[in-house]
Amino acid sequence: MLLLWGLCLGLSLCAGSQEEARSWDDTSEQVGLRIPRQLRLLQRLKTKPLMTEFSVKSTIISRYAFTTVSCTMLNRASEDQDAEFQMQIPASAFITNFTMIIGEKVYQGEITEKEKKNGDRVKEKRNTTTEENEEKGADMFRASLVIPSKDKAIFLLSYEELLQRRLGKYEHVISVRPQQLVGRLNVEVNVLERSGITSLEVPPLHNSRQKGSGRGEAADDLGPPPSTVINQNETFAKVVFKPTVIQQAKIAQNGILGDFIIRYDVNREQSIGDIQVLNGYFVHYFAPKDLPPLPKNVVFVLDTSASMVGTKLRQTKDALFTILHDLRPQDRFSIIGFSNRIKVWKDHLLSVTPLNIRDGKIHIHHMSPSGGTDINGALQTAIGLLNNYVTHNDIEDRSVSLIIFLTDGKPTVGETHTLKILNNTKEAARGHICIFTIGIGNDVDFKLLEKLSLENCGLTRRVHEEEDAGSQLIGFYDEIRTPLLSDIRIDYPPGIVEHATKTLFPNYFNGSEIIIAGKLADRKVEQLPVEVTASNSKKFVVLKTKVPVEPQKVGNDVPGSPRPKGDGQGDPSHIERLWSYLTVKELLSSWVQSNDEQEKEQLRQKAQALAVNYHFLTPFTSMKLKRPTLHTGGLEDIHGMSAATGPETVMQSLRGAGLQPGPTLKKPYDPRIKISKTSVDGDPHFVVDFPLSKLTVCFNIDGQPGDILRLVSDHAHSGVTVNGELIGAPAPPSGHKKQRTYFRTITILINKPERSYLEITPNRVILDGSDRLVLLCNQSVVVGSRGLEVSVSANANVTVTIQGTIAFVILIHLYKNPAPFQRNHLGFYISNSRGLSSNCHGLLGQFLNQDAKLIEEPAGHSKNLTNSPLLPAGGTSETILKVKGHRVPVVWKQRKIYNGEEQIDCWFARNNAAKLIDGEYKDYLASHPFDTEMTLGSETSSLN
Repeated sequence: MLLLWGLCLGLSLCAGSQEEARSWDDTSEQVGLRIPRQLRLLQRLKTKPLMTEFSVKSTIISRYAFTTVSCTMLNRASEDQDAEFQMQIPASAFITNFTMIIGEKVYQGEITEKEKKNGDRVKEKRNTTTEENEEKGADMFRASLVIPSKDKAIFLLSYEELLQRRLGKYEHVISVRPQQLVGRLNVEVNVLERSGITSLEVPPLHNSRQKGSGRGEAADDLGPPPSTVINQNETFAKVVFKPTVIQQAKIAQNGILGDFIIRYDVNREQSIGDIQVLNGYFVHYFAPKDLPPLPKNVVFVLDTSASMVGTKLRQTKDALFTILHDLRPQDRFSIIGFSNRIKVWKDHLLSVTPLNIRDGKIHIHHMSPSGGTDINGALQTAIGLLNNYVTHNDIEDRSVSLIIFLTDGKPTVGETHTLKILNNTKEAARGHICIFTIGIGNDVDFKLLEKLSLENCGLTRRVHEEEDAGSQLIGFYDEIRTPLLSDIRIDYPPGIVEHATKTLFPNYFNGSEIIIAGKLADRKVEQLPVEVTASNSKKFVVLKTKVPVEPQKVGNDVPGSPRPKGDGQGDPSHIERLWSYLTVKELLSSWVQSNDEQEKEQLRQKAQALAVNYHFLTPFTSMKLKRPTLHTGGLEDIHGMSAATGPETVMQSLRGAGLQPGPTLKKPYDPRIKISKTSVDGDPHFVVDFPLSKLTVCFNIDGQPGDILRLVSDHAHSGVTVNGELIGAPAPPSGHKKQRTYFRTITILINKPERSYLEITPNRVILDGSDRLVLLCNQSVVVGSRGLEVSVSANANVTVTIQGTIAFVILIHLYKNPAPFQRNHLGFYISNSRGLSSNCHGLLGQFLNQDAKLIEEPAGHSKNLTNSPLLPAGGTSETILKVKGHRVPVVWKQRKIYNGEEQIDCWFARNNAAKLIDGEYKDYLASHPFDTEMTLGSETSSLN
């Protein structure tokens, strides 16, 4: 038997049989002959095998969907026939297995590594498929073979996907397009959600490209499709769609029924989210509700080039009219039209008032299509408007800055090089502005729009040529119209959790969901601590909980199932597969964003290894059919063989298990910093902690405004230097000083593993490394790269972590109504000094890794005062601090640190610490903020 098979993602559909039938009919009409009905039937049978069964079964466990498609075709002809199986699958899904059974021979699919030289070619092929042949949000899977005469073929396809929450609903879509009427057609969906199903709906079949199907415009416009049966309880739902041939024919004579859709949502009682732990893996679903919306700063950027003429521009204008009326009073907005010229409505953002909305609509109405497409210029202008507004306005409430960008073409004017457009946009936006892109039609550069959104914390949507651009724009806007949180950070203890997926998110929009999955480092741990920090419009939100970890469960094997190796015993749980799915997705996304060849290769290898292990068909893996084996089992064995994992087994395990209740919400904890006392703060007051001796020493340095003091100097060893620049202020009327000095700027130079410069003021943080970032101190944000992490807690502090072994915390002191002697200033605290060397110097650095003790003089009356905060009574004795070979007279004193929140006892060294520090005050003056020269380091060793 000759077997011809083709396996790919979405080549254009072969319409050969239809063309052949059409030409036959045309010929018959031309010669005026009527073809007998039996002959026509024979002709169809010869060109198209009969599909006797089309069955889809989906099992959704905690938003993760396992889907298996089974299709049986029969060749009733007296000769061999070509057969083609095709199935649209969601664009976000991974195929996990494909099997063909022809007669008694089984051709089992196997996921293997794709050769590197073919990787880019196949990826391009998949993208082309998606652009040319997809239904909305779907890819096409096709396989073809030859069925011997009077024999049958069975196709089995399995895929998995994580459902995304949009507009408050999860949506599971199954394509029911068998291309002919089917004797046995069955779709079954099982939903298991342990937190409870709050709503479930099955809308009518959807087919955006339905042509000539015979479906009436008004038919079935409400309610589920005919023959649909829904059974549901609190945590489980079963939906079955089983239309007869007659019911199918009423929907579509050609067998293209459309998308069978299930929408549902789950119960949410915990603000910190739903956290599930099973067999060493966890998943965290975070979707808070009942929060006040954040104000939006939004710029609408609309393509008005000549290609937008007609329906596209009219629909877009109508959609923008609707969107403008939906803006909230606290929002700010502007409008930009672009072609070969950039047409800005106003050169600044405007508040939402009836007058401004009216003027904005008038401006949109008068937009006319002409010229080319300057994408780079339009984006730079929009980003400039948002940056100027944030920089020059004192915004008390936190807000989010968004660009909604719509185009139907490629860049043709101004900067047209894709990589330069991406770099220019990323550099200008600096991570503070999220860009949401919409591409219309077949000529748009969708790869460019996708990367623009990926690199700038946004999303992208595609609108097909025949679709209503206006309704798509409104639907896309609805997803992002209500930001509730910004700067979301979800932390799990690094000693307990390893290999967690993305934990930093710029924004959370109402109706969506944040999903994190991870792997436990220790499967025997009893609790998983979780901490969520975020900002809403008025405050900094902190949520904490500890999730009980269930004992490890081992599921039953699925007979004949090609199991991924996983890490545990038996089949991987649905949570482990969810983790692997999400991890591969993030690696692929990082690969798309990266422009560094070495980094891309590392990402490719990681994604490929994980995809092969868990049987995911990706751009870096391929599917090969093994040599045929004889199949003697029943249909149930066939279905078992087609699954990459056994969702039925998982479901039975979950149903029979006593599910742990969800985590209880604890009160938000007080987020005050608790770090080392070693610091300099205030006027400036220095504190040095000697933990081994349980001693704390303090001293003052009376510098001059403009002086730059060396605080930590370890450039030659750890590569770290910290300097602080002083600012002056008048002394209080009752004070003994002529003036006060504070630190206005802290500069940090990191030389290893790569050179980075940090300049911190009370208003902003400038990070200069491979990229230049400007972070505003009134907005919480975390950025990191290659061992350096900078975390800004809005109007509170900046934490700088270097290689995980050095950490500095800079407190921000702000005054709403400052007195004449007060200035906004900074405090510098050393949180972790393990990575600094023993040769470290500077006003603070010289005391790290040192020890000290107290004695009382005169000689002969010494007494160790290590544990006493008070001087002994009587006599003329003097307390002496011995440190680094110095003998320093000290007195007991109390001093407040941590922004006045804690009072400490310390031993105070007088006279500008003249006898305590190495050298003199002038030895600690730097010539410029990033000066690394320090001559006292060599002297320190001789003094010890």
